[in-house]
Amino acid sequence: MNKISMLRWVVAVGLCMFAPLATAASPELMAALSVTGHGYKVKVTINGADVGVEGGKNENRRLFNKDHETAAKASPSIGARNFVLVPGSNEIAIEYAKNDPKGSDELEITLQAANYPQPLLRLVNKTKTADKVVVSVNIAEKPPADFKPAILESK
Repeated sequence: MNKISMLRWVVAVGLCMFAPLATAASPELMAALSVTGHGYKVKVTINGADVGVEGGKNENRRLFNKDHETAAKASPSIGARNFVLVPGSNEIAIEYAKNDPKGSDELEITLQAANYPQPLLRLVNKTKTADKVVVSVNIAEKPPADFKPAILESK
């Protein structure tokens, strides 16, 4: 090996040693939160972040993973409410109360993730005047083979 070849080899090895290691890209997660809450006051938090649902009407939110490529471009208020998902376990807390305890309004909340055959979460309330529910759901780019939705119903 001549001196030039040896120098090229040393430089190449040196560059490899100091080159940043490639990191796996975070999966892109997307989900749609739908709330039909006429006659209810509703609050939904995901991983501790209030997603801005108030109740009293039909509301929808598009949710993404926290480190989604567009999160940095979003305003702070949008970012805090819409970029809340993490790969794996996500804690969802739902608080609701009927505006009129004698009313016959029904509350329905669903969380549908992209690529999943059924909603990750479905809550239906017909009888309780108020409740607080905390549930954990796993989210990935593709549903696992053993996927089962979280279904919470009070009839």
